[in-house]
Amino acid sequence: MGSAKHLIVSILLTFLIVGSGTAGYMIIEGWDILDAFYMTVITMGTVGYDEVHEISKAGQLFTILLIFFGVGFFVYVAGVVVQFMVEERLKTEGRRLKVVIKLQPSAYIL
Repeated sequence: MGSAKHLIVSILLTFLIVGSGTAGYMIIEGWDILDAFYMTVITMGTVGYDEVHEISKAGQLFTILLIFFGVGFFVYVAGVVVQFMVEERLKTEGRRLKVVIKLQPSAYIL
């Protein structure tokens, strides 16, 4: 799979994880969507703010799972984004080098 496809899949999976985290807090804790989304984002972003509301034991376990999956996946997505950017830069430089070589027919690469 190409890096562009990896990037698209990673972005879609990020939305899936954030949506699952939000839904999980809404179901487990009975929070409204904004509080659940906020808690998901600060958890995945490792911000470290206090909980939005008091959290149950089930909510604590859910938060632990969200940290493992969410933060780990967030790091993976960051790597995919960097890979995509580097590959695009290398493609651009490769095209530029081909043009330079074509413009200098007497040039030899040793």
